[in-house]
Amino acid sequence: MTVIALAAGGTAGHIEPAIACAKAIKDLDSQSQVFIIGTDKGLEKDIVPRRGIELSIIPATPFPRKINLALFSLPFRYLAAQRIAKKLLIDKKVDCVIGFGAYASLPVYMAARRLKIPVVIHEGNKKAGLANYLGSKFADEVFQMFPESITGAKTVGMPLRKEITNLNVNENKIFAYQVFGLDPARKTLLVFGGSQGSQTINRALVGALPELKDLNIQIIHAIGSKNIVDESTRNFDFYHPISYIEKMELAYAVADLVISRAGAMTIAEQTVLGIPAIYVPFAVGNGEQTKNVSALIAAGGGILIADNEVSSSAISELVSRLILNPAKLQQMSQVSASQGLRDADIKVAQSALALARGHK
Repeated sequence: MTVIALAAGGTAGHIEPAIACAKAIKDLDSQSQVFIIGTDKGLEKDIVPRRGIELSIIPATPFPRKINLALFSLPFRYLAAQRIAKKLLIDKKVDCVIGFGAYASLPVYMAARRLKIPVVIHEGNKKAGLANYLGSKFADEVFQMFPESITGAKTVGMPLRKEITNLNVNENKIFAYQVFGLDPARKTLLVFGGSQGSQTINRALVGALPELKDLNIQIIHAIGSKNIVDESTRNFDFYHPISYIEKMELAYAVADLVISRAGAMTIAEQTVLGIPAIYVPFAVGNGEQTKNVSALIAAGGGILIADNEVSSSAISELVSRLILNPAKLQQMSQVSASQGLRDADIKVAQSALALARGHK
């Protein structure tokens, strides 16, 4: 029996591709065994078991951004995580490791290297993170979503759920309207700010509602599970706030325009489906999200607005200009779809299975 470990954790942007590849491996080889290695600090502790995939835990070893005690203890914590990862790989007789970056991955990469277990890496961001950059130096095969993230890597797009890549918008539209309580005669704006929501986007959108109410549109707004619905919005019957959208594919099925962050997963989903979008890159780190979406914006498949420029008036102006302009939306949709890549999950899974069989 072939055993493949997938190392991922932290955010949905790392976890969802791992889950997609795990399912692709099982589709290609039903006798194979897959499990995900993560930490108890990230979203994986909830998402992975809920999707019916085994999760094994190693200690989290994030790299401190400031000089503090955590920085000095990092080597010891990292070595402890690597020892636990090594024991996991031995105990489960792992034949191949697939990694998706973040701090759960590097100890697993290094443990696999010491055990001479093949390593496959997928980099989802335009600028590779530290774990994948280091791991790519000895990995057996490296894939990437964006060209030029890692020298020599194969550009395949992002591994996505089949619910997204196989979505038939026309077949699901009527059902999706019913699920969200929407009017099929109105254009639909979908707004979300990642798995945790975005206070910046939330405030700007709520402030724009008085200006948007006369456009004859409707809005699905994922505010984030930890955020509270603004009481003032109850006066706007075209506005539908939701804590979290469980079935994003149904929201995409009715979306004529999206306002979202520019995480790699979000961009991949929206380009595969050809959805025009206003992107608000999250202003953290080294501008990774702005880099992620730059090529799509330059090609005309989306509009970019900087986080510090988001305001109610900016949202109102952009939405008014775009959502009632079918020709512009169609043009953006075509460009967006031209940049969407499918089957990354299959390509990564095929590579891992081939390497795993060669390892036996």
